[in-house]
Amino acid sequence: MIARLILVNAIILSACAAAAEEPFCANDHFAIDAQHDSGDLDKCKFKADNTVELTFRREDNKVDGAFSWFSFRITAEETRDIRIKLRFPDAYARYWPKISKDGRTWTRADDDVVKRSWIGKSMKLAVTVDESGTWVSAQELITQTFYDQWLEELASHEEIRTSVIGKSVQNRPIHLVRTANKPEVVVLLGRQHPAEVPGALAMREFVDVLLGDTELAREFRERFTLLIVPLVNPDGVANGHSRHNAGRVDLNRDWGPFTQPETQSVARLMAGVDELGMKPRLMLDFHATKMTPTMVFYTQVPEDNTNPPQFATSWMTAVGKRISDYEFTHDPRSPSGLDNTKNYFFSRYGIPAITYEIGDEADRDKVRKYTPVFAEEMMRIMLQAGPPET
Repeated sequence: MIARLILVNAIILSACAAAAEEPFCANDHFAIDAQHDSGDLDKCKFKADNTVELTFRREDNKVDGAFSWFSFRITAEETRDIRIKLRFPDAYARYWPKISKDGRTWTRADDDVVKRSWIGKSMKLAVTVDESGTWVSAQELITQTFYDQWLEELASHEEIRTSVIGKSVQNRPIHLVRTANKPEVVVLLGRQHPAEVPGALAMREFVDVLLGDTELAREFRERFTLLIVPLVNPDGVANGHSRHNAGRVDLNRDWGPFTQPETQSVARLMAGVDELGMKPRLMLDFHATKMTPTMVFYTQVPEDNTNPPQFATSWMTAVGKRISDYEFTHDPRSPSGLDNTKNYFFSRYGIPAITYEIGDEADRDKVRKYTPVFAEEMMRIMLQAGPPET
């Protein structure tokens, strides 16, 4: 199978951070390191001149339903075929490897060079490396540099203000992108779970449409304030976590308890919205999932009587009329009792609160192609909605 190119508009940090000594390993023929943002490698064992076994462990023992994140770089003094066994002793091999020669342009590893064990605890990978290096990662590397570049672009938009609304456990900034204050508010959150890169890719496409110079987008921004937090969990992204922040907490289970500085930052933001008398009308939380090859939207059930009413059904119906060659799933669910973003925003404000999930292996070209349709139809449905209840 010919691998499909994945173009990511990001500059990845250097593979070798000067202050870091581990994780790194080498024999006489090639070297492996994970000394970059989102890098992850726990143990390295050489089996032969061209064979190595790598071990990856979950970030902490509180991760439920642990799955594997991995990201490393291989270099060799001359072109060499390397066989790699990836072991996940306390997790499972959720991700199909992505390969890059520069950390910016990625391909999905060909089917014939990867073999995953039937119990999902390991996989074998064959790669060709040389002195320029080969990157291997669970997903494309979308690191802080990606967000810094995006924030810089957004800051040049005449209607946009960017600010820092808080700090993470490890003192990284939590950035907010917002438009001018209007009576009604739409909230977009991204990257609560570090490994869920496809959601980050979709979020950027979605936001770019909302901030575009179209008549629809301008009309939308005249009525609604956009509050956008692109990277809720910067520590998890930087440290190569699968799910948790540096406080060993799943941030998407901390809405209500608010035990972590990252969720506290957004809670303070929303408290400010309440104090100004502005009304939240919609919340979208961008994620990725192994449960679908394309997209799934977790929403309220019709009986929940959101305001605007029946928003999710209207949105999915409108998109379906425009997309005939791409399947997506609408999965309405009653409140589960989990302290997640979807349940919190619905219970607190009575608004449509939707988990917007992209499949782990979703075709990136189709994500780029169809995300604007979802953004456009969201704006149309919201503009048709009546005023908020007082």
